[in-house]
Amino acid sequence: MDYYIMPGGEAHCENEFPESLSFFFEQVGGYDDYAEVSQVSQILRIDLSVFQEISYDEDEQYYSPNEEDEEVEDSEDSPAIWHDTDKVIILINSLLDKIAAFPDYYKQVIHGPARQQDAGLSLQITPTKLLPGYPPDYGYLSKGEIVEDLKTLRKTLTCYEENGVRKFKLMYM
Repeated sequence: MDYYIMPGGEAHCENEFPESLSFFFEQVGGYDDYAEVSQVSQILRIDLSVFQEISYDEDEQYYSPNEEDEEVEDSEDSPAIWHDTDKVIILINSLLDKIAAFPDYYKQVIHGPARQQDAGLSLQITPTKLLPGYPPDYGYLSKGEIVEDLKTLRKTLTCYEENGVRKFKLMYM
């Protein structure tokens, strides 16, 4: 399953939510303490929980929050969770700034054993050295891939704003 981004109105933009960024936010446990996203949030002191506020029902009735009747958007009957493009762009910029100011942040993220190593565990490794529950280190943070993916997402959201779309929702399908 992956994250998808859907504008709250017509926008002539690529609706791009990078696959690796999707994986970063959807890891087993979601925003649980073990997940990389939760650890990064704590290390950099930034609330990334907005990326856990997603809509699941791909068949939900389409509603554009940019229409005149905006009361439907906040209605309890509407299963969609809408996000403000400008607020999320500010959040992305803040995260990018924090990563730039503290480039070694990823060294504080706790990881479990890599899956390819799991099969080759020997009896010499004691259970205390294993970190069950923590995700393997795929190098996403250390290689700076998250920075490029955040820039891609920001580009999509900026395009929405340029097209007059002020809201979007995240879908998980």
